[in-house]
Amino acid sequence: MQRRQLDKWLHGYHKETYRTPKIFVIGCADLAKYQLAVEYKHKLEPVTVDNEPVHYDSLELVKEDLTRLGFDKAYLRLHNAYDECGSESTIGYSDIELSLVTH
Repeated sequence: MQRRQLDKWLHGYHKETYRTPKIFVIGCADLAKYQLAVEYKHKLEPVTVDNEPVHYDSLELVKEDLTRLGFDKAYLRLHNAYDECGSESTIGYSDIELSLVTH
């Protein structure tokens, strides 16, 4: 999903039943950068700019950007690329809720 589409989705007209979409910050044990993905129709869609995934060098930069977009929470999805001994039925990631509300 293009970042400008996400921005329009968040700030457009909504019914009373509207809920902010879930946004995920994707991290991996073997990568030094983070990416964004939004849950759309029960699937994760990467957030892109000019058809390239958006990358961040730190969680603080991600939090600042998501706060500007209007999110108050996100989910950090950490993948473990080194888990070679896990069974196929084991989930290869864990989700941690990130609060974006500043005091």
